[in-house]
Amino acid sequence: MNTNNFQAANKRLNELLKKKKPKTFNPGWIKKYSPNLYKALWKNFQSGTEEIDWDLVTAKLDPSFQKRWKLGENKIAVLSYENKEELNTILTKYQNKLYTLMAPLDKEDRQIQDQIMIRLVRCAQKGNLLAKDHVVDCMTYIIYEWIESSHYMIRWKGYTNEIGNKIQDCIRNYRYSGSFMNYIFRCFQYSARGLKPSFSLDIPFRNSTKSRIDYVVQEEEYLF
Repeated sequence: MNTNNFQAANKRLNELLKKKKPKTFNPGWIKKYSPNLYKALWKNFQSGTEEIDWDLVTAKLDPSFQKRWKLGENKIAVLSYENKEELNTILTKYQNKLYTLMAPLDKEDRQIQDQIMIRLVRCAQKGNLLAKDHVVDCMTYIIYEWIESSHYMIRWKGYTNEIGNKIQDCIRNYRYSGSFMNYIFRCFQYSARGLKPSFSLDIPFRNSTKSRIDYVVQEEEYLF
């Protein structure tokens, strides 16, 4: 990808949006008002599958325009399939940065982590079960870390058997072109508010030397 052409196409799109001020826009809108710009985007924002990487395009827009992006809903039922080559195409492209999926070292790594995850999520949304499983595996590991380090997530500790299903919901519902990692964090954070807190009965009760279980009132056993 030519960096100069990439930046030029991005600048032209921002200028077009400032001029037209659409309430919402999508690929068809861009193609209608600037066919040459659409061609430039296709040339410089490739996803690796002969398609425009709209996540990359919109990530470079002014924040106010990012919120107006509406790619549209697919009304056709998605058929599930398994395509290892499609998954490996994504993983091979980032083979030297796959460690970021589990352990990003800095801000730049977190940005790369998000880029990889978004591509995997888009692949999963097309129906590739292998891509979906890969996202679920990676995100499960990350969410366990969030549970241990974030007081927002602590309530999920008693509902770990539901984490996989929640991740799949996030994969299915993700539409906004912003950060997928921020999106899934917020989904789990907000969902945690509706979960009852859980804790071990073996931990000390307040400042007492006794544990919580010592204060549990046990029911009488009826002998017949």
